[in-house]
Amino acid sequence: MGKIRNIVIFTCVVLLLAACEADKINTSPAVKLGFSTEKVLFDTVFTNRGNSTRRFKIYNPTKNKLIITSVRLNQDGAYSINFDGSKGSSFDKVTMEAGDSLVVYVQVFIDPNDKEAPFFVRDSIMFLTNGNEQKVYLEAYGQNAKYFKVHEFAADTVITDKIPILVQDTLRVPSGVTLSLTDGAALYFCKNAVLEIGGSLKIKGSLESPVVLRGDRSDYMNTNPPLCYDHASGQWGGIKFTKNSVNNTIEYGCIRNATFGMEMDSLDVSHDALFIENSRIYNSSGSVITTVNADVTIKNSLLYNAGGSVLDITGGKLDVRHCTIANYYSFSWGKRSAASVNLRNQTLLGTLIPLDAVFYNNIIYGTYNNEITFVKKDGADDNISYKFSHCLLKQLKSNIDEHYEECIVNLTPQFVFEGWSEEKRKLFPHQYDFHLMGGSPAIGRADFAVSLTIPLDLDGESRTSDGSSDIGCYEFRQ
Repeated sequence: MGKIRNIVIFTCVVLLLAACEADKINTSPAVKLGFSTEKVLFDTVFTNRGNSTRRFKIYNPTKNKLIITSVRLNQDGAYSINFDGSKGSSFDKVTMEAGDSLVVYVQVFIDPNDKEAPFFVRDSIMFLTNGNEQKVYLEAYGQNAKYFKVHEFAADTVITDKIPILVQDTLRVPSGVTLSLTDGAALYFCKNAVLEIGGSLKIKGSLESPVVLRGDRSDYMNTNPPLCYDHASGQWGGIKFTKNSVNNTIEYGCIRNATFGMEMDSLDVSHDALFIENSRIYNSSGSVITTVNADVTIKNSLLYNAGGSVLDITGGKLDVRHCTIANYYSFSWGKRSAASVNLRNQTLLGTLIPLDAVFYNNIIYGTYNNEITFVKKDGADDNISYKFSHCLLKQLKSNIDEHYEECIVNLTPQFVFEGWSEEKRKLFPHQYDFHLMGGSPAIGRADFAVSLTIPLDLDGESRTSDGSSDIGCYEFRQ
C-alpha cells in the first residue's frame, strides 16, 4: 500500500512540476515561432471585390508560455488579418500556451486602378517575439474588371477589352443582335450566371490569345490536395442559345467549368446554328454541348469531361471532324451518368426529329465500356443517319456495323496523362493532357484526305507534313 501511495505522490509531483514549467514565460531571444507556411498566396483577385479567406498556423515550439509582443501588417492597405478571433491590422501581447498553435486568417480587398494587365499586390505580417522579428509574406494577383449584373445588349457589340468582364447574373444578347468577342477577351461568371444568346455569338480568338469563358473563382477548395475552383465543374450556368439563334461561331475559344455547358434549341436546320473550330470546351456538371434540331459543325477541337454527355444531340445535323471527345469526369460531389456521345432522333417527350450525323477522324473515349449510345424512336430508323469514319472509339463490338468505316475499337488512345505517375496524378487532380504518347494506335490512322482540309492541329502544328495524319485534335510529335 505504501508503494502505491509513493507512486501516486511522485506522479502528482511530476505533473505539478510540468504544469509549473508550462506556466513559465519563455523570454529567451533565441526562441522562434513556427509557421505552417512562409508565404500566403492568392490567385486572381478582382478589384473592388474580396476573395475567399486564406489561413495559416503559427506554433509555439517550446515547453513554456510565449508572449508575442506584436503582430502587424507592414502596410495599411489591401490586406486584413483575423488573429485569435479579432480582425484588424495589428495586435499586441498575444499569449500562446506551451506547445500550442493559433490560426491566422488573411483577407484581401484590392482597390481599382488604371492597369489593364494583372498586377501583384504584396505585403507581409511581422511577428515580434522576445525582440526576435519574423515575417510571413502575402501575395495576390490583382486584376481590374468590368462588372455586369443583369445586362442586355441593345445593338451589335464587339468586346475587345483586355480587362476581364465579371458577369454576376445574366448577360443577354436579344434576337437580331450580335455579340463579338475578339482574341484575349475574358468573361468570368459568378455562380449560376449565364450567357443567353437570342441573336448571334461570334467568338474569334487566336492560338496565342483564345477567348475565355469560365467561372469567377481562382481560389482553392479545402480538399487534400487542395483543388482549384478553376478545375472544378459547376462554377457558373453556361451558354443558352434560345430558339431561332443562328450563325453562331466559336473559333479559338476556351469554355470551361459550367453547369449545363452549352445548350441550343433551333427550329430551322436550313441555317447554320453553331460552328466550332480550334476550341477547348470542357468540364460541365451536366452535358458539355446539348442541341435539339440544330445544324452544328465541330472541327479540330477538344471536348471533354461531363457529368452527362459530352455531346447530347437530338435531331438536326451534326458534322464532327478531327476532335478528341473524352470523358473521365469524377468528382466527390458527382459522377458521370451518360455516354460521351448520345444521339437521338426523338425528344424526351417522344417527338420525332430526324438526325443526320457524321464523324471523321475523331477519338471518342472514356471510362465507360460503351461511349456512344443511340435513342431511336421505334419504327423510325430511316430518320436517323450516322457514320463514323477513321475514328478511335470506346464502343461495344456488338454495335459495330455498316455505319463504321475503318474505325479502331477499344484500343486505348494512350493519352499523355495516362502515363503520369500516381504521385503526379495526386499533385494535379482533375487535370489532363490529351496529346498522344508514342505507340498510340491513333497515330497515322486518320483519313488523310479529310486531314488536308484541316491541315493544322489544335496546337497550330502541321498534321500533314509527313504524308500521314493522326486521329484526334492533336498530331503526335516526338
